[in-house]
Amino acid sequence: MMRILFVDDDDHVLRALKRSLHGMRSVWDMEFVASGAAALQSLDRYQADAVVSDMRMPGMDGWQLLTEVKSRQPQAVRILLSGQSESASVMRAVGAAHQYLDKPCDSGAIQQAIARTQGTKRLLTDERLISLVGRVGLLPPAPHTFQQLLRCLQRLDYSLTEVAQIVEGDVAMTANILKLVNSPFFGCRQPITSIERAVNYLGTDTIGSLVLGSGAFNAESTSGVASPDHARAWRHGLQVAMAARAIALHDNMPKPQVEEAFLAALLHDIGKLVLPEPAAPGGPADTPDPADHGPLANVDLHAEVGAYLLSLWAFPTSIVEAVAYHHDPGAAHSDIGPLAAMVDIANRYTHHRSGQPHAAFSAHGADARIGPLLCVLDALDFDQTAAAAF
Repeated sequence: MMRILFVDDDDHVLRALKRSLHGMRSVWDMEFVASGAAALQSLDRYQADAVVSDMRMPGMDGWQLLTEVKSRQPQAVRILLSGQSESASVMRAVGAAHQYLDKPCDSGAIQQAIARTQGTKRLLTDERLISLVGRVGLLPPAPHTFQQLLRCLQRLDYSLTEVAQIVEGDVAMTANILKLVNSPFFGCRQPITSIERAVNYLGTDTIGSLVLGSGAFNAESTSGVASPDHARAWRHGLQVAMAARAIALHDNMPKPQVEEAFLAALLHDIGKLVLPEPAAPGGPADTPDPADHGPLANVDLHAEVGAYLLSLWAFPTSIVEAVAYHHDPGAAHSDIGPLAAMVDIANRYTHHRSGQPHAAFSAHGADARIGPLLCVLDALDFDQTAAAAF
């Protein structure tokens, strides 16, 4: 059974949660406590699969509690309940919580949030990997891109279009901002998969708070993420995203699907920003070595890691599964297969074009599509676009 810990200083809220979640007793071992201190005492005795905490509590608030949970039991899913009037509090907690739910919150939303992560967790069998991903609060952007965004926001005449273009060129910034904008706290009824729409939806004040105030995009404010230079991964992600968008446009897909293809491709290697370089000396003692994973040693481990991180952050299922199966689209759900296939083709083409060893086109069942797409993809100016972003 999954062990779920609920924390709220309001006894009426706790009783209401007990009643509404009564039907989950057969699958969840639930505990309800009235303070952060009591929650930590419980965590000293038991290992939790998820911690659901209110934000505003006397003594130890939700941000402080989830920060402790992140340190003590990083494998636990961290969910924060907060009212829409608590923007400053949510910005403060942006790196401590995996997901944010608007308060008051019905039991269905909590069940869905926890079930979503558990569904993707099946991809990872090593508890060390689960803990490694659980420690990630935010992902560090490329230092050059972060400085570029700072300079942009410090100008009086900057535009949201400029901000969107800078964010779109960085895998980590994209993931961080979409994690936040798609939380119920901001009241968006439909998932946002376009950075331009996300930036416009959040507005200048929120973007400024994220970048200048909370330091959410600053590499120095993150923890649990490998420190080596990932410039190649950032550049490759942008190039694959450009190729996937070109394929979607070639297939005359509607704009939302074009945006989805770009985002899935941009994030397809996000797991590489979490996993340290295998050959890097002096890594953390508890960092798993892919060579120790038995069956996992022969697969692209970063795909599973990236998909699990995105599921923790409540990204749309289509994006999560496209990332998980971008090397094996045939294993994806039938509804997700075409998106995963687009990312796969774009990824392999980009590797092929750059001269890097990768799966040949002839090894894939969708190769009949490659011929007509080659002219479209060959026309892309990867180097110029990537250079502008970096």
